[in-house]
Amino acid sequence: MIRVIKVGGSLLNWPELTLALETWLNEQLPVSTVLIAGGGRLVDVIREMSSAFSVDDERAHWLAVDAMSIQSRLLAGLVTKASFIADFSDLRCRLSIDKSARIVFDANHFLRHEEHQFPGCMLSHDWSVTSDSIAARIAEVLKADELVLLKSADPPATWTTIDELAAAGFIDPTFPGFDKCGFQRRFVNLRRSTNCPASWKGESHRHSQVR
Repeated sequence: MIRVIKVGGSLLNWPELTLALETWLNEQLPVSTVLIAGGGRLVDVIREMSSAFSVDDERAHWLAVDAMSIQSRLLAGLVTKASFIADFSDLRCRLSIDKSARIVFDANHFLRHEEHQFPGCMLSHDWSVTSDSIAARIAEVLKADELVLLKSADPPATWTTIDELAAAGFIDPTFPGFDKCGFQRRFVNLRRSTNCPASWKGESHRHSQVR
């Protein structure tokens, strides 16, 4: 089994992330795990500069993907016993031989040079795609069993469809296109994880569309 986990950018400046993430991972069914880092504040800066200087969407998209690469390297240093992999062939090889692998994957090269080789929901190169859909695309290509989006907020209490979550800004506009890809999906507010000590739980953070 393979589980792809997107670690939201809003968590990457949280001092309790290492302990909370480790606790949460240890509570899950042990499977091969691929972690994708969101872009967080680095992408916020790119978004602001793109607006201020009228940077075209495709160029801004690839700058944001570069920011996710930096965050991936930072995340790899925070996750216990995690390997860092940036080559998609290496990722698939590792998953085939290690059924309990824990990998932080930098998807930059895959997105730029390899994604088009695989069938399914191709990603556009604009702001409609964030790390939500990038993680979903990787889950699709890997034929993962589950996709988990770790965030700093709970989904709207009244949501009934994935399109409603996109309309509310909880996920990006592209994500609903992966609704029938075969993997199970979960949305987890890591800051409110039920088995975390009370000192970790803090206020629920307003969600912003960050990579």
